[in-house]
Amino acid sequence: MAQKSIQKDNPLKISYQNNPTSFDFYISGIKYSLSYPKKILDSLSLNAKNILIENFIYSRTAPLGVVMKRISDYNFPRPFLKNFIDQGLMFDLPRISEDMEINTKKLIDCFKSYKDKKNKFLKVSAQKSKLIPQKPTRGNQAILALSLGKDSLLSYGLAKEIGFKCFVTSVDDEIEKFDSTDYKFRRKIFADFQREQKEKINFLKDNVDFKEKVDRLIENKKIREKAEDLEQANAMITFILELLPFAYYYGAKYIILGNEKNFDDSFINKFGIKAFPSYDQTSVYTERGNQLLNKLTKGNLQITSLVEPIYNLAEMKILYSRYPHLLKYMMSCSPEGDSEDRWCYNCPMCARAFLYSMAVGGDPEKIGFKKNLFEKKYQKLYPLFAKKITTYYEKPPAVREEQLLSFLLAYRHGAKGELIEIFKRKYLKEAERKEKKLRKKFFGIHQTINMPKEIKNKILKIYHEELSKLS
Repeated sequence: MAQKSIQKDNPLKISYQNNPTSFDFYISGIKYSLSYPKKILDSLSLNAKNILIENFIYSRTAPLGVVMKRISDYNFPRPFLKNFIDQGLMFDLPRISEDMEINTKKLIDCFKSYKDKKNKFLKVSAQKSKLIPQKPTRGNQAILALSLGKDSLLSYGLAKEIGFKCFVTSVDDEIEKFDSTDYKFRRKIFADFQREQKEKINFLKDNVDFKEKVDRLIENKKIREKAEDLEQANAMITFILELLPFAYYYGAKYIILGNEKNFDDSFINKFGIKAFPSYDQTSVYTERGNQLLNKLTKGNLQITSLVEPIYNLAEMKILYSRYPHLLKYMMSCSPEGDSEDRWCYNCPMCARAFLYSMAVGGDPEKIGFKKNLFEKKYQKLYPLFAKKITTYYEKPPAVREEQLLSFLLAYRHGAKGELIEIFKRKYLKEAERKEKKLRKKFFGIHQTINMPKEIKNKILKIYHEELSKLS
């Protein structure tokens, strides 16, 4: 369809359309789509489809109006999850405000004025806001979101071991096709995983990415350049809503995500406000989400994370010791250019994967590393050494603590490199002094509030077997 020019002061007109295999929605004439494999959406009634997409659209678009200072005019009733979505965005604004260099208080005040007083919804008589499946879900079946990161691979290994029937699902983000190297590697690894693990992977095609189209919506260049920060706001609830049709089609009661303990850690932003790298992946927010999903789905769906009570180091240790056959599928960043390597060697994610492997006595070559990331030129990738931390996932103080312990363990495992020598000179005494406390935290088993008892007992038994001698 022809694209209309977007006037600065006009409301964002937001509507949608249901199709047999997709949800299409429009922001002032610009089209976005969620496309599903054939028959997946058959598991939902028309009313359920409407409720699902209305909540999804609000979750994805709520941040846009705030940052752009534009009213959003929704062509549907107020969604059931609106207040919950607003809460998630509210607690994400301190992180967004720092990234966009906008005063946190001003951004929060702006959001409060838009979310209730200015955004418009259709006024209709009371509706039954229920997402009821056409067949009951079963507690031994789960949708497992596979990203190829250590958290999702460990979750897969754990789920299979405790007897779950897993329906593996992944988002085929169509925007990734513009990055041919990244797309090539991921598709190959997914193909290997399906063949070797004898698993079918369900792909959801999602082109709801504002990076390619945001220039027609946002006039201010500075805001436009930072707009990708909005992609992480409310990411969990939108992902859950995307996966719900798969759960209902396969009769799965659980959606398994890879929300680790480190998502509960926070930092103080430059405006003096407490911030989370991803608030909607915290255990507290997930707990509230489950309470609402219980009402919305009439007890047919629950979100859980099998890695909720453990940190990165513990995850990597268990992967190497209990599920080494899954290591070869790990991929946590995007290779650059025409690289023949699935790691870019230029981001904190690469550094973490390499460091944690060395810390637990593993071989980084098993997860595809071909370079020694303890050479001095990689120093800037580690928060332990960096003078200025720019990536918000690296900003919680716990990140530095986990790296302090990791370098200590890597040093004891005989790791070599200039960064090991720098660690010995500057941080070894500090690490040895704090070792007991750090081991208890990063190899410990922490509270979990989003695992049902019948799952928790089995998972914690595995964790105690693997970690009891390390903490």
